[in-house]
Amino acid sequence: MAEFVKSYSLPILHRGGKPYDVSNLSSADVIAFYFSAQWCPPCKHFTPILKKFVEMLESYGDKSLKIIFVSSDHAEHEMWKYMYDSHGDWLALAHSCREGKERLERQYQVSGIPQLVVIDSVGRWAVRDARGEVMAAVNGSSTQILTTYLKWKTAAGVSAGAPTAGPTAAAPCNQLPLGIRVRVRGLTGAPEHNGAEGAISSYDSERGRYVVQLEEKSLALRAANLLQLLRVKVRSGESDGWLDGEIVNFDEATGQFQLNVASETRQATLGDANGPVLSAGARLTIHGLQAESAKQWNECMAEVLEYDEQASRYLLQVSPTEQLKVRPVNVRLCPL
Repeated sequence: MAEFVKSYSLPILHRGGKPYDVSNLSSADVIAFYFSAQWCPPCKHFTPILKKFVEMLESYGDKSLKIIFVSSDHAEHEMWKYMYDSHGDWLALAHSCREGKERLERQYQVSGIPQLVVIDSVGRWAVRDARGEVMAAVNGSSTQILTTYLKWKTAAGVSAGAPTAGPTAAAPCNQLPLGIRVRVRGLTGAPEHNGAEGAISSYDSERGRYVVQLEEKSLALRAANLLQLLRVKVRSGESDGWLDGEIVNFDEATGQFQLNVASETRQATLGDANGPVLSAGARLTIHGLQAESAKQWNECMAEVLEYDEQASRYLLQVSPTEQLKVRPVNVRLCPL
């Protein structure tokens, strides 16, 4: 992303007015151009919402979102007053760089303000309605802010060199990804939290605990006490096609998952012929393998790479260098 900014020769400034070295931008950063102005009433409404969105991410330890303010203010002193009064600790395109501003507006089809444009590593538009997503997330919950930013990171194609703390950081195949939505389950010491929904904000490797951000507090929990609220595929009852669904709960007594599919609720297990089929990125625990060459992976967590429908096998990443194909009956999603 730094290379893209360099290629445009954009003079980027700190909030204090000093030049910013764009080589400090890394492949783990998400860049968003914020087209706005102090005189614009909708901007006055949206800017504090965007500021809260960024501050919430930073409170979870993730400072990878880099906002670059592209001002439409009539004078430079108006731009700086707007930044000091209303913005966070963001970057800005120099007010004098009108050519760069116009070039960005043409490239991203900016016909009105405010507009928030999240880009990928080569400068392409990665998120079509970032402003709308920010407003929906801030009006929702802290979990929604985390999951929204996770989607942005995926769309922007941030590298695997993302930080190991904070939401959406890259995780090894035997660790739950940060930023994913989970439901708390199976707590005996604090059962009042069972059923609560949150998002993983960090991982304590020494204690083997995931820090889960709930609405009003955070908890440090084992993987066994977390249900991943994952997107899944299930068979359409009328054809061989697939429908999109989501895991919303798990009944340990029956081993069935509760799924939301096309505005209805279904009950199913992982081994059912009609699904659910888990998407790439889900974490599973392998169990019940009998082959001597594969027994070592029993009770190990692995990452889903893909599902081979013809062979009815998941392709799993079981170590940084090894993959394994297993049947759905040999994987367990809950408890991990």
